Amino acid sequence: MSGVIRRRILGSVGAAGSKRAASHVSPLTMSWLLGAAKQMSHVPNYEEKYRAKLQQRAREQGCATIAELKQNLATGSTPRATPPAESKASGKQESTPPKKSPSNLPPTVKSLDQIMRLDLLMERAGPEIGELWTSYHAGKPGVVSAAIPADTYRRLQETAKANPLFVLPLPRADQGVEFFLLQFDYHQVHFTSLAEYKVHTVQSRPVLTLTHYTDLMDRGIVLMRGELDPENRTFDVENAQLLALLMQLFYVSGGPQKRALLETFNHRPAEFDYAQLIEAAQTL
Repeated sequence: MSGVIRRRILGSVGAAGSKRAASHVSPLTMSWLLGAAKQMSHVPNYEEKYRAKLQQRAREQGCATIAELKQNLATGSTPRATPPAESKASGKQESTPPKKSPSNLPPTVKSLDQIMRLDLLMERAGPEIGELWTSYHAGKPGVVSAAIPADTYRRLQETAKANPLFVLPLPRADQGVEFFLLQFDYHQVHFTSLAEYKVHTVQSRPVLTLTHYTDLMDRGIVLMRGELDPENRTFDVENAQLLALLMQLFYVSGGPQKRALLETFNHRPAEFDYAQLIEAAQTL
């Protein structure tokens, strides 16, 4: 992170004042924040919702169970499906190599084809891809996932280019509200405790990183996978889901008040007001 960005962040924190950032949160505000967190804790059970479709897909792929289908998708195991049709000309089987994930992420990040079988995903329409993706990740510890419409992701990226940084409030029972700094880095978003960043700056360790896979944008879908810091015991999946929701509200679906706060933080940090941020976060 450049010195300019660090000064922008710390300047915003200093201008708003640590006292304001830690100011008293009204009972109404806290009630909403806790209610939102509780609402996000009810993670949809995608496997139950789409069980019939997944069972049909498992049969088509020659799998005895949904669990076997998910294992095949994850490991690349060859399903016990009917073998490909033989070439009439040569009498030999025709094989089409699976499409490789494009190099749009850092080399240390798993590509999409390292997580799921990309050739199987390519055979499906956007909604089916999303069902398989979220079902595969449902219940996995330390991971959140989502299927995002391509147009929504384009709007997110467009806004992020002009506003790559922001802070989001997260309710904490022991300290009212904790703020998290988010930073866009191409197709990834890193979330770090603002209090930790003020102390350690670039050495701060993100508590959550969202990775967006754009391999299937031509199918109208972007696949998101969020990974939590396994060593952080105070940040859980519910927290991650709430931060992802708030990010979408301020960057994509929120109204003029949210957009104004986003732009103020990035371009006029001395004017940024944390109390207004908490107030804006109350409206979905």
